[in-house]
Amino acid sequence: MVEPQSGAESASAAEAAVMHGLAVSAFQRGKVETALKFMSRACAHPDAPAVWHRNHAEILDQCGNTDAAEAAARLALSHDPNYAEAWETLGTILVQRGKYAESCACYEKAIEIEPNFVQALNNLAVILDRLGRSQAAEARYRHVLRLMPENTEIQLNFATLLGQLGDYQKALEIVCEVLDRSPNSTRAQSIALEFTHELRRQAALERKRKKLAPYASSMPVSQSRSL
Repeated sequence: MVEPQSGAESASAAEAAVMHGLAVSAFQRGKVETALKFMSRACAHPDAPAVWHRNHAEILDQCGNTDAAEAAARLALSHDPNYAEAWETLGTILVQRGKYAESCACYEKAIEIEPNFVQALNNLAVILDRLGRSQAAEARYRHVLRLMPENTEIQLNFATLLGQLGDYQKALEIVCEVLDRSPNSTRAQSIALEFTHELRRQAALERKRKKLAPYASSMPVSQSRSL
């Protein structure tokens, strides 16, 4: 196994490419610390491309170093301002730092570059919902579901939003579609139970309202008196 080098001396272009490949391989196998060592060495090369810096950002983020991850993502964008995936990566890092408004701008930039960028569309919808911008979030969810109509995560996110907006019937229909495909989905089961309970509660209130309606209509209207 090639060991990551240490010291200030920069690797050659060929060595940097090998380091990058080893970093990606280690990351895919879940060896995050090893991946970070290789990727840091690869990105030390002065001609490291934007994609390497973006990969570096993702590994740093996985290691919990959000400061360095943000810096690496911004470095990737300094090399290629039209790199949609780097904008999405930066947006996700900023979410973890609580910078929701700035993260929305990053996701919107990614979508501007790639209008059908599914992950950016979904992430933007989630953050818009978190910021209370429900209508904008709903529009993004509808867009992304036209691209991936059977994506379970996105369907459940959208159903949750519809529930918050009071459209429990439509939300439950979406959840039932998910359960038809994935009957063991605990998240879908939980949401279905919650929304079914809410629909039953609303139905019970409606029955009471109808039962009381004749009495309410026959009650005399109280008149106010001037003192």
